[in-house]
Amino acid sequence: MSLISNSATSKPIATVVVGHGSLLRDSGAAMMQIADLLRQQAVTPIVEAGFLNFSQPTFADAVQRAVDAGASRIIVQPYFLIQGHYVAQELPVLVQTVAARYAPTPFQIADVLGAHPALISLARRRLAMINAAPGRDMALLFVAHGTPIPAANEPITQVLGQVQTEAGYGPAAVGYLECNQPTIAEAFAQLAAAEDVRRIDVLPYFLHLGRHVRKDLPTHFAHARDAYPHLAIHIADHLGYDSLLAAAVAGRVTAKLPGDGATTFAEPISIRGD
Repeated sequence: MSLISNSATSKPIATVVVGHGSLLRDSGAAMMQIADLLRQQAVTPIVEAGFLNFSQPTFADAVQRAVDAGASRIIVQPYFLIQGHYVAQELPVLVQTVAARYAPTPFQIADVLGAHPALISLARRRLAMINAAPGRDMALLFVAHGTPIPAANEPITQVLGQVQTEAGYGPAAVGYLECNQPTIAEAFAQLAAAEDVRRIDVLPYFLHLGRHVRKDLPTHFAHARDAYPHLAIHIADHLGYDSLLAAAVAGRVTAKLPGDGATTFAEPISIRGD
């Protein structure tokens, strides 16, 4: 069912979903599929998608398509789990630069996916594929990228805590690939040292099938298996493509639509944390 029908407004609103991008050409395919699903659902009358770096189409390309389709207002939806460096610092500059070409068309940046309830459901769905009945003797590890803005990781911790409680896991931790502590190796060590733990379930908390998921994380997992041969270490799929991600994006977008008690488009470009 459409959230906003084309007949509901003579000046259609556009959603432009923007992701990081990767040197691996197909790594952003899931995000483009999410955009297709949002388009089918008519979350807004116009839905486009593009990338900050490396991948095509670019964010500027996506905005141009939205304007060509008649958009008079543009909601920029960061396809990011947290409000880290790229969202907090690079994206606002890029949006302002691109928006200047289309003045007076108003742009607004929506919230990151953060700790949206759909992320909790998706994490549980991924983990259920490797463990249908977690117990207190099983540990849970989220592996995430990390950010120069450590406080931005709080939504990951929130999702981890909810999944740990709802699914019935024992000890849980987040291990970071870069920037933050504990590292992935330190998090494995922490969980391996926990009393009575016999198994660790690992969720790669990444949206895209980029270099980190394909190459870097498997190396860390192999090292952990070598270091803790007495433990069963099981790896879930990364977040990837799922309709639950479309639901999270739709929730963030609709929070910015007129009439929903959201910030109006007349206000300056801004970002609010989760």
